[in-house]
Amino acid sequence: MTNDLPSESPWSDESQETADIAGREDFARVVASRIDSCAMGQSSTVFGLVGPWGGGKTTLLKDVISRLDTWECVWFSPWSVSDAESITAEFVSALSEAFPKSKSVKDRLSQYSRFGTPLLKLIPVVGDAASSMAQEAITDLTKRPSWHSEFGKLSREIAEQDVRVLVIIDDVDRLDGDELRALLRVVRLLGRFTNVHYLLAYDQATIESALRSTGADGESSEFMEKIVQYPFEVPPVPMVVRRRWSRAILDSVDPMGDRSGWLHQEAREDLVASLATGLETPRAAQRLREQMNSLSALITNAEVDVLDFTALTWLRINHHRVWNDIRLNSTFYLSWKESDSEETEKGTFERLAPIVSRGHIKPVRDIVRFLFRPTHLAWPGQSRRGRMQNSRYFDRYFHVGLAEDDVSERKTRSALKDLTEGKHTSEDIDYLDAIILGEDPERSALAVDIASSERRSSRTSTPEILKYVETVRAALVLINDPHPFRLSATERWLAREIFLTIEGGHFSWPELIQRFGYQFLTASGYSVHLSEINNRPQVKDLFAEVAKYWIAEVLDESLDSTLARSELLLMTSFCIWTIKNNEYKGFLSKKMADAESLIKTAVRYVSFSEWVGAADVKFDVTFREEEFRFATAGASLGELLTGFPPITGNPDFKVTDRPDRDLTDAQRRDFAIRSLLTLDFDLSTDIAE
Repeated sequence: MTNDLPSESPWSDESQETADIAGREDFARVVASRIDSCAMGQSSTVFGLVGPWGGGKTTLLKDVISRLDTWECVWFSPWSVSDAESITAEFVSALSEAFPKSKSVKDRLSQYSRFGTPLLKLIPVVGDAASSMAQEAITDLTKRPSWHSEFGKLSREIAEQDVRVLVIIDDVDRLDGDELRALLRVVRLLGRFTNVHYLLAYDQATIESALRSTGADGESSEFMEKIVQYPFEVPPVPMVVRRRWSRAILDSVDPMGDRSGWLHQEAREDLVASLATGLETPRAAQRLREQMNSLSALITNAEVDVLDFTALTWLRINHHRVWNDIRLNSTFYLSWKESDSEETEKGTFERLAPIVSRGHIKPVRDIVRFLFRPTHLAWPGQSRRGRMQNSRYFDRYFHVGLAEDDVSERKTRSALKDLTEGKHTSEDIDYLDAIILGEDPERSALAVDIASSERRSSRTSTPEILKYVETVRAALVLINDPHPFRLSATERWLAREIFLTIEGGHFSWPELIQRFGYQFLTASGYSVHLSEINNRPQVKDLFAEVAKYWIAEVLDESLDSTLARSELLLMTSFCIWTIKNNEYKGFLSKKMADAESLIKTAVRYVSFSEWVGAADVKFDVTFREEEFRFATAGASLGELLTGFPPITGNPDFKVTDRPDRDLTDAQRRDFAIRSLLTLDFDLSTDIAE
């Protein structure tokens, strides 16, 4: 494991031959020097290399050994066996390797193992009896001439070899409680030969947990102090190295390329800092890198944010309970708001503390904040697509792919790009068509929403885009399915494309009026006005031209032709909304020749108010006075009504809380006359004045 993560080959858990993390070489030299200070004839000493799992202890062991040229170093692997007898046999076998030329030592070691097994079973390692019972057991066994004699002869013969032996015991923290007890008995009793020393590598927290599982309680740490005379704590990896690891991982799955937007860069730097805090060991960094590289193709297909996915993957590998809590409680995590107080945020973190089973809570908090704390900064042309904090993409981070009934944003963007480049067909255009016009209305509406959202960031359109959306709308009208929402969504999209093509000078209003009709263009004007918050004055000015063209048409036709127009009331209201000056008022005034023409006109301005209740919909009959006065401004309405016989009594039809909009022609006429008679006209002047 180096300061920089290797990238040329897949990672394996094999250790490096030398410690090449900054500062580790000097550390290995110090440990080796201390071991080498053990003089010939010195009694057995136990050294410890203490550090977290994956912290590079094995690499350090190899580096230390490489510096002990005058020593016989042998590896003892107790975790490859399971019981006391096997551990004893493995120990004897390992120690024998230190004396390849002495058959006598080998034979004596073989005999010695026969005495070791029963001894190990008698002597406790931890607990109240660890000192007293152990001594009693040793005293009892040393009374046996066979064991005492064999041990003494073996000790002398080993000492006579004139060689210093270092028994290296790696991965001590892999052992369970009982296996660990057996190993410590070997080191404590059977192997304490002159010139035979030990170097144990282990994670202190794991060792203590294993010993507690055997009933050691609070004595486990103290006992390890008795076993290991010289513990050396592995130096932590420098933060600058951990930052290099983090950046290398992100570079491997998220090369910056031309994505130099500052929002993306800032998010990247935040994640580098958070990961560096959490990637405490070489193994942790390598595991994360390997996971990300292995899943890179799936990440691309899932169309999720690679920074968020990296953060979540770190949680999954290192804090699976937190990852699982996020998976099962999306509502809680997605409810995080930028405006949340510090107290609210503190409550979120209090949820995490009990489920962080190992390591520090800080990197977990930082990663969760990175994933779910929203920020509403807007910057032209900059965004991070597919964020986990968006409920639309949340499940994809766990499926690592698109569900069968989902819609690909990538293919949708590609289809829109093809259309803007003038293409009429392509693989991605066909993909989008198949979904929008398919049999699944919800998936269709989702595809329209995604496509229109992608287009929302654009300030220009093209005739090809407009034609595509127009064709889709026409096809949906023909399908005539019972799910109007996808047609409605398509028409909102089409409305904005109309606005952009007019704004860009691609078409004239007469062309679009001929193509779409007044009613749809009017609805488009209202729709675009609602969505274009920053361009509303411009929207009204552009669509005012539609109103002016309509009035110009109306002025050239008869009253009956105008009253026959289905869009009369709608367009009158639209004219009031868009036209700023009064010169277009009274487009029907010159056609008000008599009371009958006035009444016929008033009938066309009878409408309904709709009230939606919890259980049903009710309608009130209304007279659209503002629109009527705009259309007839300048006509002497008061004179036309002079001498008009009043209508007395109440109408013979319901005016309020009606169950429907159905009025007969006679009822509409009656309501129009009653409304006219209630209007306040100044008979001496034109109402236009």
